Amino acid sequence: MAQITSFNCSIFLSLSVIINLLFGSLYLHGGWDQQSWTKSAAEEVEAVASVSCSGHGRVSLERSILDGKPVCECNACYGGPDCSEFSPECVADADSGDPMFLEPFWVKHAASSTIVVPGWHRMSYEYNDGSLILKELDTQIRKLHSVIGNAVTEGRFIIFGVGSTQLLHAAVHALSTTTSDSSSPSRVVASAPYYPVYREQTEFFNSEDFKFNGDTSLYKINNGGYSQENVIEIVTSPNNPDGQLKKALLQGPSVNTINDYAYYWPHYTPIPAPADEDLMLFTLSKLTGHGGSRFG
Repeated sequence: MAQITSFNCSIFLSLSVIINLLFGSLYLHGGWDQQSWTKSAAEEVEAVASVSCSGHGRVSLERSILDGKPVCECNACYGGPDCSEFSPECVADADSGDPMFLEPFWVKHAASSTIVVPGWHRMSYEYNDGSLILKELDTQIRKLHSVIGNAVTEGRFIIFGVGSTQLLHAAVHALSTTTSDSSSPSRVVASAPYYPVYREQTEFFNSEDFKFNGDTSLYKINNGGYSQENVIEIVTSPNNPDGQLKKALLQGPSVNTINDYAYYWPHYTPIPAPADEDLMLFTLSKLTGHGGSRFG
């Protein structure tokens, strides 16, 4: 009887030591707390994602927090609490594209594409090395272009912006001010049909350094294809909206080219060769469909 009691005490003592070591390790390494808040966050996201909205909308986590319950954000022409009500009088707006066609891909790969980010992640203006741009992001962008084979990145600077639209204007501004040798503004041209923002944005800023001058072909005819005045040619390849692969049409010592390669990815067009231009624009919205990220 004494041996059994001694044996039981040994078991309980061993279990007590193991449990205390386990809890101590979780406490010291933050594992217990980490599992708790990540699990809670994951459950909250999955609860929102499980609402179907009849296949004609989606539920956003931020709206759910605001209203206290899942709220469907319906696609155009649909309404009602679950987006099941179709409006036959709805008019389709084909003014611009929205990369939502890639959404089913990310829904299908939810487990491998979902990221949990703590609220205190990267709060500083600078990284530990004093830089303002994450070197790992720069490295991954170069690696991505190398694997896809759509752009040469060696010896190039990579600049991030709030979408390629912001970078487009930054390029127009920089090229107009650095090449201007006279009081006349740089002429901004683009081959028709061109993205309306090229003209709208250039005219919106109403700068004395640059003016929108219309279609590149008309400018080429009037100047014989060779320009002696400051010209900024915007080349979109593949072009929006006709999908044609384009090259610069103008030549001359004062001609600068901005190459908009937003759609130069294999799910939009064949890639005959890596783009190798001085200034190339790419955007995450066309690569992955995450237009709301505003990352160019």
